[in-house]
Amino acid sequence: MTGDAHRSLLWSGIQQFVVFGIQFVVGVVLARLLTPYDFGVIAMQGVFFAISNAFIDCGLEGALIQKKECTKADENSAFIFSSSISVTLYLLLFFAAPVIEGFYHTPNLQKVLRVSALVLMINAVGIVPRSLLQRRLKFKELAVASTSISFFSGGVAMLMAFNGYAYWALVGQTLLAALLMNIAYYLYARWWPSFKFSVESFRQLITFGLPMMFTALVHAVYSNIYSLIIGKQYNAHQLGLYNRAENYSGYVSYNLSDMSMRALYPIISRVQDDLVQLKIAALRILHSSAFIVIPINVFLLVKAEDIICMLLTEKWLEMVPLMQVMCLSNMAYVITNLYFNLFKAIGRTQILFICELINKILGVLILLITFRYGLMVMVYGLLVYGVLSILIGSYFVDRFVAISLHEQGRQVYWVVVNAVISILACVLLGVLLDNLYVRFALSFIAYFCIYSLLAWIEKDEAIDFLMGYFKHDK
Repeated sequence: MTGDAHRSLLWSGIQQFVVFGIQFVVGVVLARLLTPYDFGVIAMQGVFFAISNAFIDCGLEGALIQKKECTKADENSAFIFSSSISVTLYLLLFFAAPVIEGFYHTPNLQKVLRVSALVLMINAVGIVPRSLLQRRLKFKELAVASTSISFFSGGVAMLMAFNGYAYWALVGQTLLAALLMNIAYYLYARWWPSFKFSVESFRQLITFGLPMMFTALVHAVYSNIYSLIIGKQYNAHQLGLYNRAENYSGYVSYNLSDMSMRALYPIISRVQDDLVQLKIAALRILHSSAFIVIPINVFLLVKAEDIICMLLTEKWLEMVPLMQVMCLSNMAYVITNLYFNLFKAIGRTQILFICELINKILGVLILLITFRYGLMVMVYGLLVYGVLSILIGSYFVDRFVAISLHEQGRQVYWVVVNAVISILACVLLGVLLDNLYVRFALSFIAYFCIYSLLAWIEKDEAIDFLMGYFKHDK
């Protein structure tokens, strides 16, 4: 793999995991200061923002990165379209806010929504410079900006929460981070719009982007429909528990996978016509991602109660079983996100949309069956959905990229075996030790030492693959 690929993945990894660390610490502090209700109020807006973002982006960011030759006309046309749509959608949400508050029966939601929705316009104007930075593989600059901004905005949020601002602390954090990050995009990209719209440029971009928009729209609706139904069927407290369980259980799966794909998507787009190289890279990425994600998620599953007691206090213990099941279901994202980016890289966005549509229709059917039986049954439905999404996606990947489900399974088999063997030490220590902190510390050390030892004995290729990015200096 090229020096650019190594450096981009390295800096993307630094950005993702440093920011992840900051956000994790900030999230823990905020969870201790705030209540599940506060997080639930913010989560109620999720479906509306996700749908809006799908229309604002319209697949244009991916199109700007994927296009082999990107012109100034392309950039300006994408900027004008996204900015205009964001203003329109903000106004729609502003006037619809009282109706949304009535739907959820949650006081002050309209005020929160009207302020929070400003983030749509802020992020819309940053789509073009952000895509240019990714296209140029400027991940070092992105790492520096996102790290410092996450630290600052997180500090402001903690200060607001400590002083009793409740859910407004979360609103302030989101808006401040978005504003500063988009300023950084412009400063690093050194790009400014000229407000000249080209119909021809936009037509070329939207040809690629429209299927991406529909795919993102289907994904946005499905990803947030659980929050919509929980907020309506139950209450903000239950939604807050679900939101935090989903957040903590998916930290590693989502961050690691997004890190890899954000760094490698521009690279694999350049070799989109070489399916042999795509296949080799995809299997390596899958194995290396699974090598990290699976053992961490297995550990989180087994030690969920101890972790929540130590970090979030007992007021969050209700979310333990939710988090445990989600640790299993979120592992599917590592595989399905790889499918998503492979189809983008080879320009098969129509196939990607069909695949996502089938998945989401099945997901909605599962939701309609489970939502009447309680939150826990709904979460088990997510696990079923994760398995089905892998089976469906693998069919299309096998057909268009020639990677079979069996080949994918071989990449994760020994990882799963090693994780299961290693977790037995945690179970044994849990029986023998009573002290919460001693039990957790020894379990952590024993688990990851055994897992690492097994990988070293087997000479797991993921070790060399991952270390190669840190050794590469050209």
